[in-house]
Amino acid sequence: MSIPDPSPYQSPKTLEPTRPKTPPLSHPPPIKLWWGAACGMAAAVLYTVSNIALRQSVSIDPFLVSAVKAGPTVLFLGPVIAWMFIQGHPIATNRRMIPQFMLVALMGQFVGNAAFQIALGVIGLAAAVPITLGVLLIGGAMLGRIVLGEPVRTATVVSMVTLIIAAIVLSLPSSTPKVQQASSELPMWVGGLSAAASGAAYALFGVVMRKTMNDGVSAPLTMFLSGAVGTVALWSFTLIQHGTEPIAMLESNQWVVMGAGGLFNFLAFVALSYALKALPVVAVNLINASQVAMAAMAGVVLFAEPVTWQLMSGIGLTFAGLLILMRGRLSPFS
Repeated sequence: MSIPDPSPYQSPKTLEPTRPKTPPLSHPPPIKLWWGAACGMAAAVLYTVSNIALRQSVSIDPFLVSAVKAGPTVLFLGPVIAWMFIQGHPIATNRRMIPQFMLVALMGQFVGNAAFQIALGVIGLAAAVPITLGVLLIGGAMLGRIVLGEPVRTATVVSMVTLIIAAIVLSLPSSTPKVQQASSELPMWVGGLSAAASGAAYALFGVVMRKTMNDGVSAPLTMFLSGAVGTVALWSFTLIQHGTEPIAMLESNQWVVMGAGGLFNFLAFVALSYALKALPVVAVNLINASQVAMAAMAGVVLFAEPVTWQLMSGIGLTFAGLLILMRGRLSPFS
């Protein structure tokens, strides 16, 4: 909460405030950059830990996993919204975008979270993360042009082509064998397509969320609405589809792992928000791209996902596409 200036009028006789204060003005930027970089790296690590928990849950219905994943956002942000309301802080100065945002949030929960969970169960962690992240960044750039009027550069087009090739390579049947723990019998190409659809849904969600916040809806409320929509819709869908018996058969450790996935995902989103306040979006995206290497290492070490030349080529192309995209955004002519 900001503290208002108690003395808007200053007497002409008071000359001390006019003296230069070099040390206070020179120290905050390095601290801010350091804090932003730390939050960005923390977000990448927390997202990876969340994805490890989700990968551990591939034997469970993906819509149920996604329903549990949405819970911590509602649990933690509900009291924050209530506190903001009691304290008189603005929660939403313009509610025009809320219905559209909730519709897109519903798509993000079903197509984003559930499709990503399906991809984890078909193609594994090492392949699903680079496909999703690549499509997310490129889709965000393209939708930013359509929805927000942001420019699309040549580097974006080159990067998009590179990432499409990477997604195709990672979706090949020979890139990684089918995940054995999953209950799904879907072919490999469906896993690759699910990861791409997840990235596209996340991209749309991110762009509409930015527009909603720009129109006057606070970040805590947008996050809470997204979690609430996911919790209600995904739990309802799961209960209608399966009833209560399969849910009751789950073991306690499975609930703990799913809940941990949602908790770490929420903490990662918070850390990412702080990073975006301290650093340019380009820098944050570069740091966040380290998820690709972390996911590959976790998939190989923790889940025995084999290292193939197709997998390494796809990951390499993903890094190349991300670097092309970031260099294009760093251009002084952008």
